[in-house]
Amino acid sequence: MAGNNTKILKKANTYLVLNSIISAESITIEDVAKKTKLSRPTIVNIVKELTERDIIFKSGYAEYTGGRLPTLLSLNANAYYTIGIDFEFPPIRMVISNLKGEVIEKRGISVDKNATRNEIIQAMFEELDDLIASSGIAKEKFIGIGIGLLGYLKANEGISIEILRILDWKDVDFKSLVKERYNLPVYMQNDIHMMALAEKRLFLPQIEGDFAYIGIRPGIRSGIGLAMYINGSFYGGTNGNAHLLGHMTIDLNGAPCFCGSKGCLESIAGEPNLVMRYKRLLGEDLDNVDIHSIRDIYARALDGEATAKDVLDEAGSSLGIGIANVVKLFGLTTVVIGGPDSELYTSIIRDHLKKNIFKYMANDLEIIVGQLQEDLFPLGSCFLVIDQFFKEPRLYL
Repeated sequence: MAGNNTKILKKANTYLVLNSIISAESITIEDVAKKTKLSRPTIVNIVKELTERDIIFKSGYAEYTGGRLPTLLSLNANAYYTIGIDFEFPPIRMVISNLKGEVIEKRGISVDKNATRNEIIQAMFEELDDLIASSGIAKEKFIGIGIGLLGYLKANEGISIEILRILDWKDVDFKSLVKERYNLPVYMQNDIHMMALAEKRLFLPQIEGDFAYIGIRPGIRSGIGLAMYINGSFYGGTNGNAHLLGHMTIDLNGAPCFCGSKGCLESIAGEPNLVMRYKRLLGEDLDNVDIHSIRDIYARALDGEATAKDVLDEAGSSLGIGIANVVKLFGLTTVVIGGPDSELYTSIIRDHLKKNIFKYMANDLEIIVGQLQEDLFPLGSCFLVIDQFFKEPRLYL
């Protein structure tokens, strides 16, 4: 038992030292000691081991203050690499990053929307094989694969329970399939949560308080999701399915949603339904390819078309009500609107959101336009793997 406690303590101390180095970019042993309160000999031993493992390196010298020049220590970002997958369907995006989340290689494919489960998985594997090969990175340098997956999950077990857009996709042991092929640790989470994680690390490192990330995806699998950043981390719920904002009921007597309920937010403000309603109001052919996105409707609204304005206002109102409920429920002062059309959606949501919360809350509420673009969606899954690699050990007394 004593031996196990010693190993756990060593892991905890190593985490403290490594976290100090990562957060500081470059730091001296003396400054690590000040931050961690560990003894210098303990830090020296840990630094020696991390250097031998090639995880950190001596990156230079600190400013001279007399005596020996203090050595600076930094993370060796290219010691190991991670693979991130954004499984949206039909698009599937992939990224290889180093330990700092810097992109080494990236690519994406679009699978036939009528493809079967096995065809989709095979297409993903073939593209991922090619991505790894083209990177030139040795297999032993990869520390894991992260996957942001749509649909309903058992994230801890690696089971994708259902993806409604794929007809034969039921209870797929996705984690095992990927692990068996690549023999690497595999981690899965909700796709919107992974978008939020990437947005936070890349563009919102300054935000320390709680916030809501509203992820709105366009296209055939238009989705409206929510990720809650609470007490320094994203909350995923028991199985990674927390915050299915798109399936919040907005209209009890509303149109049927593909999930089986009525009046869901997605059935009102999801891009396919939005475009269809607009065409019907105009008496347009539903197959008219000239109008296929919210951007097309927005362009017409800017030109002054009344129907386009009305449709966008209805979508903005529904989204504003849904997000306002989240703000009031959690007492938030920050909301981030993310996705490829984040600026557009923010413009139609802002006023409706503020008028559906208390005035004092509206005065304090900051609405931030997300900056994360589609090609970097998989980076959230890379950060998921990196976080697991540098995970703080739990101490049980």
